[in-house]
Amino acid sequence: MGLICLNFVFVLSLLTFAVCCSPASASVLDNAAENIQRYRKGDVSIEFRLSDGTKIQNTEVQVEQTSHDFHFGNYIRPRHYTQKVYLDRFKELFNFIELLEFNWGQYEPDEGKPLLEERMNFINDWCIPNGLNHFYGHMLVWTYQYDEYPRSGMPIWLFDHDKVTQYQLLKQRIQREVSDYKDIDIVWDVVNEAVHCRVWGDWDKDSHIQNKRSEPMERVVKYVKDALIWAYEANPDAPLLINDYRVVTKGRFREQYEKLIDTLLSREAPLSAVGIQAHEPHRGKYWYSPQELWDTYDLFGAETGLPIYITEFWYVSDTTAEIYGNYKNGHWNEELQADAIEEFYRVSFGHPSVKAIIYFGMSDSDVWYPQCGLLDEHYNPKPAWNRLKQLIKDEWTTKFADHTSSNGQIDFRGFYGNYKTHLSYGGIRHSFDLHVEEGKSNKFVFTVK
Repeated sequence: MGLICLNFVFVLSLLTFAVCCSPASASVLDNAAENIQRYRKGDVSIEFRLSDGTKIQNTEVQVEQTSHDFHFGNYIRPRHYTQKVYLDRFKELFNFIELLEFNWGQYEPDEGKPLLEERMNFINDWCIPNGLNHFYGHMLVWTYQYDEYPRSGMPIWLFDHDKVTQYQLLKQRIQREVSDYKDIDIVWDVVNEAVHCRVWGDWDKDSHIQNKRSEPMERVVKYVKDALIWAYEANPDAPLLINDYRVVTKGRFREQYEKLIDTLLSREAPLSAVGIQAHEPHRGKYWYSPQELWDTYDLFGAETGLPIYITEFWYVSDTTAEIYGNYKNGHWNEELQADAIEEFYRVSFGHPSVKAIIYFGMSDSDVWYPQCGLLDEHYNPKPAWNRLKQLIKDEWTTKFADHTSSNGQIDFRGFYGNYKTHLSYGGIRHSFDLHVEEGKSNKFVFTVK
């Protein structure tokens, strides 16, 4: 009965959301909803028995999912390490940390003095004790230069060396960081924005020269492949991706990114995932249609065989901002921001190639782009926060109570992740932990002593 009620709530929620969508969009959303049930869940069987093998029959069992295998993320910067309100809000909703700032200029502002201790203390003292064990390191290579010491994209001291030495130092920097975090479950953004920024070593060119003209692909591939190989040598088990923006909508950058990925794969570069920044064009003011998202995930995921990480994504709530794109029109507001974010998550979670969604902004008091946060400037929830919380913590979290059958079992279909089960027997509440994992049989036997 509990499972029936949960499924009814899910269907009712989806029907309500789809009412205002176009037929084509509704079709994609229907497909996504079916895929969520198919790809994000697994069949689970749990048997409870006594020490002598007797099956425990007709006894209530409570099942509660405690974490997701899918990565729902946001970023944490060093300035947030001591901001309790920020950290409390983070762990209320997210399970995947985009660790900023790993760009070389901020991570090693003084030569030979990387900020390893600061990062590792935060990971070991706050993240792991709070059950946050999965990270995204953003980024190892980025040729964009945006500020002066100490907040530069690339370290100022690097340019005291000749170009040959610079490249040797880049290799050492990549392998040092990947090796230093070898015991941490971290996905590395190895090269950031290669189809937008200048090729490594072209310091006389504008940082975003490729916005104006595309550099020869061979020159781009060389340093990107080298960086991936160096990272792989330091830790063959680390997931490695490249990352870029303006690739959801059709155009030159999407074509260049596709060509870069295809070339890397054809040359057996150790690329294990594709990163997509989804805030461009128009910096969170372009409302993607479900079909645009689905086609993008097919192109970069299904056709390459690689998982996709949405590494930076936001929509704005600014009422003075126009909605761009051919899907919706009008001006943004908090409710439309919530509608767009919910739709984005439903489509993305429903595509089997998508491994993670990182929303790039918590509070409007501390975001890269104005009014793109999920919380207002006082850390109060905006409608978008409440929608996301309903999706992640309610609709997409398995929680119910049932009674064991005559053979001491309960069977259900649940979202992949960690669970706690509770069974009361002999006046004692017995608790057991289990992990429902994709690709596994997920059959468990627990003995009540």
